Amino acid sequence: MSTDSLPSHVPEQLVRDFNIYMPPGIDKDFHEAWATLLAEDESCPLVWTQKNEGHWLPTRSAIIEEVLTDYSRFSSRSIILPKSHSEDHGLLPTTIDPPQHHFYRKTLNHSMAPAVVNAMGDDIRGIVKSLIDGFVDQGECNFSRDFADILPIRVFLSMMDLPEDDIPQTKYWTDQLIRPDGTITFADALQNLKDYIAPYVDERMGVDGIDMLSRMINTETSGRRLTREEAIKLSIQVFIAGVDTVVNLLGFVFLFLARSKEHRLQITSGETSVSDAVEEILRRFPLVTVAREVTEDMEFHGVQLKAGDMVAAPTPLAGMDNAFTANAVNVEFGRKQGNSLTFGRGAHTCPGKNLARVELRIAIEEWLKRIPNFQVDDESQLSFSSGIVGVVNELKLRW
Repeated sequence: MSTDSLPSHVPEQLVRDFNIYMPPGIDKDFHEAWATLLAEDESCPLVWTQKNEGHWLPTRSAIIEEVLTDYSRFSSRSIILPKSHSEDHGLLPTTIDPPQHHFYRKTLNHSMAPAVVNAMGDDIRGIVKSLIDGFVDQGECNFSRDFADILPIRVFLSMMDLPEDDIPQTKYWTDQLIRPDGTITFADALQNLKDYIAPYVDERMGVDGIDMLSRMINTETSGRRLTREEAIKLSIQVFIAGVDTVVNLLGFVFLFLARSKEHRLQITSGETSVSDAVEEILRRFPLVTVAREVTEDMEFHGVQLKAGDMVAAPTPLAGMDNAFTANAVNVEFGRKQGNSLTFGRGAHTCPGKNLARVELRIAIEEWLKRIPNFQVDDESQLSFSSGIVGVVNELKLRW
């Protein structure tokens, strides 16, 4: 490949033709496409791609973990690739490093605490049952459209007290931030979301309310509350996570279960608990690839990094890296959990992880009660997309 304009500190032998939005083999399998980086020689812990304005790619999960946790050398001020898009991002708290980050994280944690999430269990179960009721007798469904795209969004909108009718438009803007297709600029998509959420923030600031948005923007943390601008930015970040990440986790979780009768039987027979099953499936199928900006010139695992360089942190590698987890590719219920990057690591570990786990657990419990045996529709064509969050584009199931 061409090495025109290759930074002077990047050795030509470390250059790879790798696009995080279109990794090689993405048309066949999302995770296997990312696994091509694991095939790199161990003497190349980081490689460089000229794609997306140029950035480093770790080829080992332990290095990804190091990048995610060492905020002093790898800053979150730029988390989007290409780097120029990060200038438009500026959302809270994902683009703030500790210690400033702590204020916003405490505010979020208060709104997403386990007790708050667990109290929603009955409501979530009711939504899951009603969705399954809509197609169980048909013997088939478009899982993506009829279940995954609806469940997390209904749950999230219920928590935030926002109208369901707005989802098609707002999800489009969200998708353009995470998997841009060029139909709208990153900056315009972000501005549209700001314009959408601002009236709700204005309406609820300073007003007692039990919905998540009201509690979040009116919570006093460290002696102060969010400003209007902070409330808008934090609300958008929560909105993006609420309408995208769990949607796509559901796709990969149920694709795996549809393909593995053995693992379904382990759950339905009681051999393994649904909670344990969720943890292991999540370990195997991480989806998120964020980035970090290098803060200082340094040598890092034998590679020279310069201040301002971008480093991708592709968590999908962690589910397949045997150096990170023994027999990593195998889904082994009952495995002692430890090495998982599915919800990130360090200061920016996903605050919605409790909600995601509850939604996935209840979805699996209720689905297997009603539809214990199911498989991927043989006539459907599976395809995948890559980006900040990986996607099963469409999953059709039969039973």
